[in-house]
Amino acid sequence: MFIGIDDTDSERGLCTTYLAAVLMERLAPWGEICGLPRLIRLNPCVRYKTRGNAALAFSLDSEQPDMVKRVALQTLLELSDLSGANTNPGLVIAEEVTERMKAFYCSAVREILSIDAARSLLDEEGIWYRGFKKGRGLIGALAAVGAELPDWTYELIAYRQPGRWGTPRFIDHSTVWEADRLTYPLTWDTVDHHNRRVVFAPHSADPVLFGIRGSDPTAIRRAFEAIRSEPVDRYVLYQTNQGTDAHILPGEIGRVSESQSYRLHGFVAGPARAIPGGHLFFTLEKGGGELSEEGLDGEGPDGKGRNEEKRNEGGVKRGGRIECAAFEPTKNFRDIIKKLRRGDELEVYGSVRDGTMNLEKINILHLAPDRVKAAPLCPQCHRRMKSAGKGQGYRCRLCKSRSSSPAIEDRPRDLERGYYEVPPCARRHLSLPLIRLNRTDICLHPSR
Repeated sequence: MFIGIDDTDSERGLCTTYLAAVLMERLAPWGEICGLPRLIRLNPCVRYKTRGNAALAFSLDSEQPDMVKRVALQTLLELSDLSGANTNPGLVIAEEVTERMKAFYCSAVREILSIDAARSLLDEEGIWYRGFKKGRGLIGALAAVGAELPDWTYELIAYRQPGRWGTPRFIDHSTVWEADRLTYPLTWDTVDHHNRRVVFAPHSADPVLFGIRGSDPTAIRRAFEAIRSEPVDRYVLYQTNQGTDAHILPGEIGRVSESQSYRLHGFVAGPARAIPGGHLFFTLEKGGGELSEEGLDGEGPDGKGRNEEKRNEGGVKRGGRIECAAFEPTKNFRDIIKKLRRGDELEVYGSVRDGTMNLEKINILHLAPDRVKAAPLCPQCHRRMKSAGKGQGYRCRLCKSRSSSPAIEDRPRDLERGYYEVPPCARRHLSLPLIRLNRTDICLHPSR
């Protein structure tokens, strides 16, 4: 039996992973859990998600299906916050996983699906299910059951004792840093080194104490054993699609859809622009070209620099374009975005919301030369000439030699090619951390 659950929590509390943990314990007398339960993250662009848009599924070998359904339904009703405005639980119990269910998962992690689509598939496949209120949880529950994971990671989630829910969590942060030291890079996103934060524990009132993510269950358990905290009520190791980029689609600028996530190729149209709040935006365009004279920075014959509008007029061939954003929560990632220049060739990864791509990471394929106009060197004295006045070229103060044209010089770029990512404090659950790539044929700049 394949059991899927989704949309049981609310902003005030409870947690679908906790419900699944309790349900597996309650079903122990009626069957045997097969393999690890699965924590499945779905499309991160869904606007009505509670927190991480996770659904849960596990397999059970049982000869008493009616009792399993009864216990599962009772547990869902007991541990769902049905008073939540956006809480619409779904419970799915299937006898097999079909190709249509696998395809449904692929769509659910990358698209926005309707409740009707889930109900139709459930009915057509003859799957037992129960939906409450709007029944939106049926989408995630069905997707979690159908999830086929060509790539996967793990997360161990520790849960609080019920009497402590809603109170401040006690976790000895010094032991968290030590656990990270002992197990990184086999575990990740436990702490954020650059921003000096512990990031593996939520701040909400839900039952989760903390979660340790990684690629090696042994390392994850070692980290768990190293951490001192308030008493743990229970813990579960999940297999998950977190950290796999399962939500990312190959795309093309000008042909993207709202609320989907893509990898796009393009050329930077101009330096990043800052708006109040510390958010940065830049335009990515299809095509590319050489910098024109109007695209050069620096000093002209009149001794004045080119303004930003003028620079953006030349250099990059026009075509499709999309705005890319590095919002304030991405912290030090914005330092990389500030160094981008017009003509830089990139791959960008992120989600399209309100017509803007919210960046998760970038791959700098080619750095454009940072060319500037400067006063030329005197051919006689080898000293820098000075402007002779507006429209009068340049003149050497020593030998009085003249030149009508400026020198074109390349400034060194304080940036390297390769992949850059947002820090752990801003990383989405599904976004693949660079330490997982473990390749020597590409240049990686992990967040630590």
